[in-house]
Amino acid sequence: MAINWASFVCPFLLPVSFIWDLLSLWNLKIRFWRSSGTSTHRDRVNNVQEQVKEWQVSGKGRKMCTARPSWMSISQQKLGYKDRMYRVRVDLQDILEIDGKEMTVTVEPAVTIGFLNRVLVNSGYTLPIVPELDTLTIGGLVMGGGIESTSHKYGLFHQLCVEFEMVTADGECVTASQETNQDLFKAVPMSYGTLGFLTSTKLRILKYKPFIKIDYLPTHRLEETIEVLERETKKAQGNDSVEGIAYSKDKAVIMTGTFVDEDQIETDKINNMGLWYKPWFYQYVELFLMKGPMTEYVPTLAFHQRHNKPTFWLSHIWLPWASNPLARLLTGWILPMNQQLLQLVKETFLGGDFEDNFVLQDFILPLKHIKKAIEFNHEVTGIYPLWMVPATLDPKEDDNIFVDLGVYGFSKIPNFAGRDKTLRMFEKFTLDHNGYQALYAETLMSHEEFCQMFAKYREQYQLVRKSIPFCEEAFPETYEKVSRTGREATKNKSDKKHA
Repeated sequence: MAINWASFVCPFLLPVSFIWDLLSLWNLKIRFWRSSGTSTHRDRVNNVQEQVKEWQVSGKGRKMCTARPSWMSISQQKLGYKDRMYRVRVDLQDILEIDGKEMTVTVEPAVTIGFLNRVLVNSGYTLPIVPELDTLTIGGLVMGGGIESTSHKYGLFHQLCVEFEMVTADGECVTASQETNQDLFKAVPMSYGTLGFLTSTKLRILKYKPFIKIDYLPTHRLEETIEVLERETKKAQGNDSVEGIAYSKDKAVIMTGTFVDEDQIETDKINNMGLWYKPWFYQYVELFLMKGPMTEYVPTLAFHQRHNKPTFWLSHIWLPWASNPLARLLTGWILPMNQQLLQLVKETFLGGDFEDNFVLQDFILPLKHIKKAIEFNHEVTGIYPLWMVPATLDPKEDDNIFVDLGVYGFSKIPNFAGRDKTLRMFEKFTLDHNGYQALYAETLMSHEEFCQMFAKYREQYQLVRKSIPFCEEAFPETYEKVSRTGREATKNKSDKKHA
């Protein structure tokens, strides 16, 4: 890195991050306890509607976007496009209702998954899918895609949704569900905020079980890794959670979990990995390559947050000392680092970018192609660990198991082709093997390639955009937001228009 992140972050950003998170959490808790969000939700939605109607009068041909700053996004993309757009303040970050009878929770889009899950757990519930990083928002997970180790059973995060409330480009507030505005309901997921402003979402919830029984299954050949991953994913029972971490092309640990009640656990096998001094999850799991198979019981909330402190395996970039035993004992309580503040510092001091050998991508590929994908990654990046999470994308299809291959880190191979060339190779590989690229990540695909990749969803999406008054004038297409090429094309059009 161009800057010594450890020396910069330690004295300043780490304590600021801790205080920021603490104050934010208590602010949200107090609002929830006082039901402030519920009582003011309609007024705040009306405010969004008024801003949209003002755009119709004074937008001057600009398209709309939220006023949320780019540093609050998980995306590594440079989101300068917002500077040229009409920004709408969407101040919606509250939990509105937990309905234990209907087994649903209604939330506003800026609620973070970490806060929502804590509130649900305290009430005896949880979500069927709980993505690991606490700062991910519900709106982002719905409209940009969310995946977790329970996704082979429940699908992507948006498949938990039973109802959306949105403000559309004509200033109307509409509700969409399987019964009402079905076309809009089907098109909202993965639309990346290009159909309107999401104002609330109703999600399915489950009864909370306090522990998860985890079986750690080390593998020492690539063929064995794929065999175990497929077997555990397709088991009829005993596999509420399935994920894998590959530490090299041939060595991996597959983890299968089953949520259990307190009377089902073996007390001598409890591992409260959420304690501040415990080893970082990916480093702990790697030990099973030497130890062999093992079973243990982990508190469910700690399991949900297992990747938080190490940010999978990226925290060592800015805190290279933080995983050693003494550092964990003395400073583990102050972690995890707030990713939004980190992004702000990165944008301010580094221009918002990493070095050319840094990769942060998720490719979702059919299970039958994952062996070839790991071999391909080994050749073009050599980055490890790799995250492997199976997911059911469409329950109606027979061949419906995909695997999210998460490639996060710096390539150290001598023949690394550079980030852009490598990304183009990955995109071509994903297209050739009928896969998908995660929308949060940078993409260099052409418009034609993007439409080919998401052809299954595009027809419905385009029909809905045409059916909503002013939608095409008000919002860019998804491609224009997630693609560097798309953003540059939009900028050039805007520059010519205002020249």
